[in-house]
Amino acid sequence: MRMKSIIRSLILLCVFAATFVSCETYSDPKVDYSPIYPLSGEWRVRIRNTNADTLVSKTSMYTLGTYNTSDNSTTQMWLRTTSNIPTFHPTSTLRTLKSKISCDVTGLSFSTTGIIQNLNVTTNAVIDTITITEGKVTLNSVSMPSGVMSDRISFKLKKSKSPGVTYLVDGYRRTRWNEDETFITFK
Repeated sequence: MRMKSIIRSLILLCVFAATFVSCETYSDPKVDYSPIYPLSGEWRVRIRNTNADTLVSKTSMYTLGTYNTSDNSTTQMWLRTTSNIPTFHPTSTLRTLKSKISCDVTGLSFSTTGIIQNLNVTTNAVIDTITITEGKVTLNSVSMPSGVMSDRISFKLKKSKSPGVTYLVDGYRRTRWNEDETFITFK
């Protein structure tokens, strides 16, 4: 009987001691951001032909990535689609966009003029160039179905293969919540 009491007391003492040891608090870890954050990120975008006021796809969102250059420049970033998008030319096949563009981190803006998008490596002939204007990121401006606020990205895109046509690329920072993945009716 006395042995059970001693064992019970030891167990209670161990639980009590473990409680105080496990309540140790730690500070939040330091997060290292890219030099162009908050311009960098993964975005879900839709593409609108502003001349015809129609979406390139009424049911699809495209994935776009913006990320820093290898030299960690604060004045340039990469813009790349990670999903196939129409090249906005009726006789073309699906392609992706990848361009190094100018950016202003403090102004949350970006643009470029006449960047070579497609180059024939055999003949070294330029196949297509792009111009991006009015590029901007607006922080915490899209209310997502998951209940969180997300950042918005938008820019106008012109392609030499589609003269006279301007496309509006508009979207939000990807949250990876399931209910946000197919969200296309944001304002």
